[in-house]
Parts: sequence; C-alpha cells; structure tokens
Amino acid sequence: MKVLKYLFLLLLIIFIGGAVFFSLKNGSYYISEKKTIQAPPSLIYEQIADFENWGNWNPWLSSPDVINTLGKQTTGIDGSFSFKDESGNGSMKITQLDPDKSIVSQMNYHTSFTDSESIITTTINPVQNGTEVVWSIKGEDGLKNKVMNFIFGLNLEKELKHKYKEGLNNIEKHLLTEMKKFEISNPALVDYGGGYILYKSSSTNMTQFTAEKVKSLQEIMEYMEGKNIYMFGMPMIIYDKIDEANGTVVFSTAIPVRDRVIPGSESTILCTYIEPTRAVKVTLQGTYNHLQEAWGKGEVFMAQQGYISGTQQPFEVYKTDPAITPNPAKILTEVYLPIVSND
Repeated sequence: MKVLKYLFLLLLIIFIGGAVFFSLKNGSYYISEKKTIQAPPSLIYEQIADFENWGNWNPWLSSPDVINTLGKQTTGIDGSFSFKDESGNGSMKITQLDPDKSIVSQMNYHTSFTDSESIITTTINPVQNGTEVVWSIKGEDGLKNKVMNFIFGLNLEKELKHKYKEGLNNIEKHLLTEMKKFEISNPALVDYGGGYILYKSSSTNMTQFTAEKVKSLQEIMEYMEGKNIYMFGMPMIIYDKIDEANGTVVFSTAIPVRDRVIPGSESTILCTYIEPTRAVKVTLQGTYNHLQEAWGKGEVFMAQQGYISGTQQPFEVYKTDPAITPNPAKILTEVYLPIVSND
C-alpha cells in the first residue's frame, strides 16, 4: 500500500509540476505572411471580404478532407462560415472591416483534445509596385493546447506559414487570370445617332498613340471645365488615317456635347457635327490590348455581308473610365465601322 501511496504522490507531483510548467510557458502566437500583388486593392478586398470567394484561393478549402458550409450571410460584419476536417471542426466570423483596407475575423477550432480561438487579420496597403497584402493570425494557447503541442512536437508557425504564403500566391494567380479575361460581342448593324462633338486632331506614331490620346483628352476636358460645358456622351477616338506601313496614325480625340460650341480662332479645340450613320458595331469587354481583335471581327463581318465602308471615318467609344474601373476585364469599348446605307 505504501508503494501505491508513494506512486500516487509522485504522479500528483509530476501532474502539478507539469501544470505549473505549462501554465508558465508562453502560449501566445503571432504568424504573418505578406506579398505584393499586381492588382487593385478593391479586387483583393473583394476576394477576402466575402467567404463565398475564399474557395478561389484559400489552400485549406481546396482539400477534399475539408467540408465547408457557408453561413446565411457571407460578407460584412457577422458574415460567417463553418468547416469540418479530419481533426475537428471550426468556424469563422467577420468582426471588423475597413473597405478596401482590412478585415478582421474570429476563428474558433475544436478537436477531441483541444479548443482554440484566434484572430485572423488581413490588411491591404497600396504600394509603388502594386498592393501589399498582409495575412496574419494571433492567439493564446490554453493549457491543453500547450500540453498537446509539447507531446506531439507541433510547431504552429511551421504548420501555418507556408499555407499563408500559398494562399497569397493563389489570390494573385486568381486575380491575374480574372483581369486578363475579355469578351468580344458578335457584330451587329446599328444606326448611330450622331451629334455635336468637341475634338482635337493629332498625328503621331503608334508607339506614342496612347500617350497622345490621353493628353488630347485632358486638354478637351480642361477646355470644357473652363467653359462650363458638360459631356453629352462618352469620349471617343475617330480614326482619320492609319498608315500601318509607316506605323503612324492621324486621329481625333472627341467628347460629345449637347449644343454647338464656337471656340475662338486661336483654340486647338474645335467643334463639329457627326452625321447619323449606319455602322457595324462590335463591343469589347476587356483591356484595350484586344481592340485589334474586335476590329478584325467587325471587318470580317462586313466582308461576309458585302457591306461597303461609308464616307465617315471609323471610331471607338469608351463606355467606361479605366481610372474608376478596378477590374480591367470590365472595361467596355464600342467599335463603330460606318457603312454605305441603301436606305
């Protein structure tokens, strides 16, 4: 009996000593990973702020061993989802957010042996070469967690850090793919209504075309602001002459206005009236890099239908402003190829 008594006391001492040892052991953790992503902050925020989008990039959710259940609300304060894996089950709920800047969530995870509560934070910071995204987790291990980590030799940072890195890489990969998407509509015959435009004509080589176009557009808008003239349509480019052999283009940058404007004789900004015309219209949704494809599709359609180019010059209408369209795949441009009408 004395042996059992001493054995019990020894075990009790070991238990108490172990409890004291692990209770004094620092259980706080903070793990963070960051990456500069070549995408606008708003697009990145869209991915992290809605749990419905986490399947696009979260490395844990891509595992066949994880069952993910979205909450009735997946975005905004109290947006949530729950999950089950081979070890246990957990949940996440959004507790704080700052649109396009940060999102904070609380994660609870339960296994047969341990329970944990962590704070997940993602911050988004515009930097010179893109957008820096910082994904982090912090929490405090309880006594059971400390014991289990010791027994099984678990290193939380080693377990999580590479996953966080993988997740950030996945966000970048997903967004770069999404931003490159484009769609060209089937050509259609339309009647363009015409109207007054303020315009400036320019001549340049193709390498300087974009810069010259932007410069001319700024000059027209500054002129309109100074004269209190309002836009009556979206900006457009009229192609007066394209010399592919020499790589040059003569074009006019224009903005539709409601009434006829009479600029001074010294002004480089002019006003004219575009006659209503019948044209083949092709719409591009995507970056301007695909405009040549849109033109080509319209020209093929004209040839197939036997249409003859009209006397008016072809033009493009820019339906969206890239400066306020975060996703390049959503930029809309209309191409008009005027034809000779039999009416």
